[in-house]
Amino acid sequence: MKSLIKIISLLSILLISSIAQAALNIQTWTTQNGSKVMYLYAPELAMVDIELKFDAGSARDGKQWGLASLTTGLLGTATKNMTENQISENFNEIGAKFSSAVSKDAATISLRSLTRDKILKQSLATFNKVVAKPVFNKKILKREKARLVLALKQAQTKPRSIASKAMWQGLYGKHPYAHATSGSIKTVKKITTKDLSRFYKKMFVAKNAQVSIVGNVNLAQAKKIAKQITSRLKKGKKPPAISLPNPLVKAKTNKIKFGSSQTHYSLSQIGIERGNEDYTALFVGNHILGGSGFNSLLMEEVRSKRGLVYGVYSYFAVMKVPGPFMISLSTKNSSAKEADQVVKEILNGFLRDFSDEKLQAIKDNLIGGFPLRMNSNSKILGYISMIGFYDLPLDYLERLPKAIAKVTKADILKAWQKHIQPERMLTVMVGDPK
Repeated sequence: MKSLIKIISLLSILLISSIAQAALNIQTWTTQNGSKVMYLYAPELAMVDIELKFDAGSARDGKQWGLASLTTGLLGTATKNMTENQISENFNEIGAKFSSAVSKDAATISLRSLTRDKILKQSLATFNKVVAKPVFNKKILKREKARLVLALKQAQTKPRSIASKAMWQGLYGKHPYAHATSGSIKTVKKITTKDLSRFYKKMFVAKNAQVSIVGNVNLAQAKKIAKQITSRLKKGKKPPAISLPNPLVKAKTNKIKFGSSQTHYSLSQIGIERGNEDYTALFVGNHILGGSGFNSLLMEEVRSKRGLVYGVYSYFAVMKVPGPFMISLSTKNSSAKEADQVVKEILNGFLRDFSDEKLQAIKDNLIGGFPLRMNSNSKILGYISMIGFYDLPLDYLERLPKAIAKVTKADILKAWQKHIQPERMLTVMVGDPK
């Protein structure tokens, strides 16, 4: 049986490698004004996905929390010659999709369009105006601030949101990652259109931009598109690197009284950055501990055996600089203390040892499911954008399943014991734990 499993795993790796080599021939170059381009030819569908990403996430807010979110959110609402409705109609009438998003690391603007000449030409023309010539309208900003403030007020009534906020602030203190991407009610209310314009002019520049293109456009077309998108941006410069966060020096517990029947719980610490050499060992180990649903140790012990929770999970948020590692669950107030004890026992036990059978099952599942991670252009776009933005090797998607297959129990234990310190973790409980 073990020999058969090894053969199946090897065949899976060979299959995935051949897929990656054949289908994911990622190409990259830099435009004349300094923008990085990531490109993959995918002719299966007559469409193209384009993403314009800037190192302009909420970590760049400074003291004006919510600035990156509002600036990015107002792109697509007005230009010098187009109203919000006109922009929307221009995209809708040709079936193009425009969207934007903000994380702590990045601001992202995306376009999906059919590749017929007339349609692609119109969608790109509108996209370029929206990105390169935005107008920040006072009435629209007032409307969006009102929506955001309402959402922030609603978050104050949700224990899960309160727990998340307490976790980030407890781990990161005064670091740029500490505050929520959406900001705070106090800071959002003070943001003006002048603030948006200033942030846009500084951060949404060519040298701080990355263009990712996946779809039915050849290399020559991709180069033309990338040039067209970035040529209207001011050249500018990259922002300085984000400072490294300081991990906790001892364990902390933050209990927040909240009138609910459930206690929302997290156990966390600062983890690793994207591209860390121990990522594969930590990634596989996390699936054993709490990242694989019902197959994980935490789910087996905390839910299946003891019935303390409906769900429990763990994950590493890997970012520009070390993001958090977290275990999270929700349980009845009366069982919060027991759940806390069990989670910490399972984590400590995992750091000492785990079964070879569990490791093999997780590796087989990860390797076997790898093609599903790349079964659409949008998923592939996300991956090549990540590879470019975090300066990962171009063959990262080919390397990862091979690295998963090679990782051993000793590798996992070494990496986890190096990066995870139970005696220096933050415990957050929001509810009325007994």
